[in-house]
Amino acid sequence: MKTIFRLSSTVIITMSLLILSSPRAYSFQFDTTPISHLQTKEQVKFFREALDELGATSPTQVAKIWAKAEQTRNGVYHYAVACDTLKAKIIKEWGAPKENYWIIGASSPWLTSYEIVSNKKLNNSSYEIKIKYFWATSSGPSDPTQTTLLIARRGDNWCVKAVK
Repeated sequence: MKTIFRLSSTVIITMSLLILSSPRAYSFQFDTTPISHLQTKEQVKFFREALDELGATSPTQVAKIWAKAEQTRNGVYHYAVACDTLKAKIIKEWGAPKENYWIIGASSPWLTSYEIVSNKKLNNSSYEIKIKYFWATSSGPSDPTQTTLLIARRGDNWCVKAVK
């Protein structure tokens, strides 16, 4: 019995050494990224793919979603209603959604309200919408700001083509 055990051990060790010393030896690499991080990256990929397929059904809805991003400091809303060229610019500026949070703005000032001050139809496939934002700080109201969105038709949906 001892002889069989020694022979088996010797064969296993010898075979292991031959395999490891072979020029075709396999290299083993272990991914040290936590599983939850990998899962999150894949979930972000799926969410992004869904956002790319969905869209706003009117120029006014685009403007409201754009303003919601400012209100919640969530850049995903901007991405969701951006046209393809603007989406590429967003990713270039903010980084890939798999790697970065798209938090916009800061803790102060914060948006208290907004209003659409103009909604101008340029032609059948584009609008110019101006949004006025009202801000506040811990010291009280802050100066309002204004954004102008150039909104274009994309198939059955509408998207932000440019921001001024």
